Amino acid sequence: MADEDLMGNALKLAMKDLVIEARRAHEFMSILAFALSSILISSFAWRGVLVLGPEVVSATLWIVVYFSSILTLTTSFAREVDRGTIEGLRSLPCSSYAILLGKVIYGAVIMFTVMVATILSATLFLNIGLSVVPSLFVVFVMGVIDLALIGSVVSAIVMYSEGKTLLLSFLFFPVSVPILIPGTQAVGKVISGAGLLEVMPELRLLLAFLLAIVAVSMLLFRHVFLE
Repeated sequence: MADEDLMGNALKLAMKDLVIEARRAHEFMSILAFALSSILISSFAWRGVLVLGPEVVSATLWIVVYFSSILTLTTSFAREVDRGTIEGLRSLPCSSYAILLGKVIYGAVIMFTVMVATILSATLFLNIGLSVVPSLFVVFVMGVIDLALIGSVVSAIVMYSEGKTLLLSFLFFPVSVPILIPGTQAVGKVISGAGLLEVMPELRLLLAFLLAIVAVSMLLFRHVFLE
């Protein structure tokens, strides 16, 4: 019953953030424009200069997803502070973990949309075969969930700091390395034609890191959020 309440409250909070995002569509559109323009610029800049091998394309996709996640997640808790609604969140009759999960779901939904647009545009401009797209989605879904969780926790840590956008970028990078390294390797293999079974070691690393971050979040987030 408690798990149902947790998920139900988290979904309501995520829906609230998504409705607000829909009303302020310019922020989401700017993130989407950044992702698409990055793919387009990479295509024109490297065509005829570099051979767009799997490693180059994989690095390009992850760079776009990584910086898009920074643009998405910097406002996760900072927006509540700027509006003065953070105390309202704290006073809600629900677990603090439901609030964190709601922010993670919100960030993941935004990032999934950006991820889909990025991968589909890459099939047009970076010569990725359509046959590998389903496998790419599996790898990136794992990575996006990891990034959404880490980004939400880091955003809560720095929400009262001056220059929080810049500080989030500095803190976000070192904790993202365990995602970016196996994620880049897995995407490179998939683009080369490998199946999901062949990238299972990288997927296990992404899952193990997700479980580790969940454990750390369960220990730290309540204290960070309520102080």
